[in-house]
This record gives sequence, C-alpha cells and structure tokens, in this order.
Amino acid sequence: MLVRDVMETKLCTISPETTLPEALRLVAQRGIRHLPVVEDTKLVGIVSDRDLKRAMASPATSLEAHELMYLLDRLRVREIMTRAVIVIGPTCPVEEAARLMVQDKIGALPVTDGDQLVGIVTETDVLELFVKAMGAGEPSSRLDVILGDRPSAMAEATRALEHAGVTISSIVTLRTPGVREAVIRIATIDPGRAVAALRAQGFVIRDGERPRGGSHP
Repeated sequence: MLVRDVMETKLCTISPETTLPEALRLVAQRGIRHLPVVEDTKLVGIVSDRDLKRAMASPATSLEAHELMYLLDRLRVREIMTRAVIVIGPTCPVEEAARLMVQDKIGALPVTDGDQLVGIVTETDVLELFVKAMGAGEPSSRLDVILGDRPSAMAEATRALEHAGVTISSIVTLRTPGVREAVIRIATIDPGRAVAALRAQGFVIRDGERPRGGSHP
C-alpha cells in the first residue's frame, strides 16, 4: 500500500498571510488538525491546531481583552507556522510515512510531487489502514502465535491452519526482544479448531485479554 492510496487529496490550505482567527475558523469548520501553508502553489510551511491554540495564549495576559483581540486579529500564520516541513512522496510505502511520524513525533505529513502539494497523510489515515489490514471490527478471532527460531515456522503455522479448514484473514509478524511471533486473525469467532491445530504442531499460543465487540482473541 502506497501513500497515494490513503492520503487526503481534498486539501484545505492557507497562505502565510492568513490571520490566526481565520485559521482557527477553518480548523473548527472542517474538523481538521493540520493546515498546509502554500504560497504561489509552493508548500512553505504547516500549522497545527496545537500551534494555533498555543498562539492564542501567547500574548501577555496583562493586556485588556480588546487589546488582546486586536493583536490576535493581526497575527499572521507566517509568524507561528513550522517552516522546516517534513514531507513524503505519493509513491512511498505507507509504513515509511508511519515511521517518519513516529520518529519525528508529528501527526501529519504533506505529500508532495516535485514542488507541488498533492495531498496530506495523517496518523488517523495510517491507523485506519492498520485496523483494516488487521481485520479488526469484523467477526473474527486473533491468535498470537510464538514462532521461535524455526526458519519455516510461519509456513508450518499457515499450513496447519489450512489443513484444519480455517480461513486466515490477515497475518502480521512481529519481533520483540527474544520473541518472534505472528498475529494471525482468522475468519471465525470460535478459534478452538485453529488453536488445536497449531498446538498439535508444537506452537505456543500466547493468551490475551478478550476485547469487547465483534472480534475475539
């Protein structure tokens, strides 16, 4: 899956001369958290709802209310926007976008093709894709299978499930310190047959807490 498959293309952008109140109104009206700042079709910055709220509280509190509003009405986005914008290309893998957001602790990445802004991908877009890829929200069961160090463990596990007539919805492999495991989601709310088939092949199924909703661990 590529960034262009999940990015938002109906963009709401502002200019460096947009005032703080105007930007705040856009964020509230559109229900968004990030506004790319564009000048002459070129991306020059980005401002988040957090930046806007922080700027609202930045003037000296000793000012009278009308003086404070006077200053805020004249505060331009160029004075508070982030100029060193981290961007990503539309043909980059989604996991690269996720890595950048985690690494740099940001909630959105403008998507550029050359000098042109073509979209924006947010942490919500990535999480929605993760939920879909994991099959969460559908009637299913999740199995956390310890794979160990056997090179063919993943193939053996899937073969055991197929022989047991179990339909696999998704597989994600993870490696944590000292443990390699597969998170396997199967298309049934009764995992008994799948668990028995895996255990018969010597696999350990890690217990998990049963979630509420339409799927079971």
